[in-house]
Amino acid sequence: MKIFWVNVLLLFVICSLLAGCLQNAPSTSAASTSAESAKHSENSTPILLPVKVSGKWGYVNGNGQLVINLQFDGASEFHEGRAAVCLGKPCFPERWMSSSGDHWGYIDSSGKMVITPQYGAASDFSEGLASVCTGDCSSDSPKPSSQGYINRDGEIVIPLQFGIAGDFSEGLAQVCIGTCKWKMDSGYSGKFGFIDHSGHLVINPQYDRVDDFKNGFAKVTLLVEKGKEAKRGYIDKTGKTIWQPSN
Repeated sequence: MKIFWVNVLLLFVICSLLAGCLQNAPSTSAASTSAESAKHSENSTPILLPVKVSGKWGYVNGNGQLVINLQFDGASEFHEGRAAVCLGKPCFPERWMSSSGDHWGYIDSSGKMVITPQYGAASDFSEGLASVCTGDCSSDSPKPSSQGYINRDGEIVIPLQFGIAGDFSEGLAQVCIGTCKWKMDSGYSGKFGFIDHSGHLVINPQYDRVDDFKNGFAKVTLLVEKGKEAKRGYIDKTGKTIWQPSN
């Protein structure tokens, strides 16, 4: 009987020690939730809509109240906490139809200019990066331009070295190597491939046109001969052809 009570006492002490350790140990679930919450907070943006009044752009909230004053010559919607805005005229709504007077930068949801207007064209942020352009950025101009990527702080993380730099989708972005200007009936004067977030080419430039990746696949286009119907097929994210371009 004495041995029984000794065993009970030992079991009680062990359980008490284990309970204390568990109570003081950090919760993996709580840490994970906190990290997700911080990420959500960083990327979350209140509903703000671009509006134009008497030639100037500003932003209203979901109740229609003007919360960012009418002060821009061009403005886009918010993406990942940033909105591309333009100073100078003309600022085309289609940001890749730029002019020499365009100067695009970015504001945050408070209206603060966080990236100085300095680019001939600028895209929305996607997967933490935005494509920006210097030079003559209009698609049909024979003059040169260069495109690359910046982060949300305005730092250039992928050098401006491409003729065209598209938005990131599913970890990859389409880029065009060459002058990449559009000509009627002959397409772009360059070849398209895909890069990853480090700027490395993961699918070599070999196509005359490509679409963004969706559900793991991208449509690619080959212009076999001027005046002939283009051939279209599909590739996966390794660059493997899963449907040979055909017409």
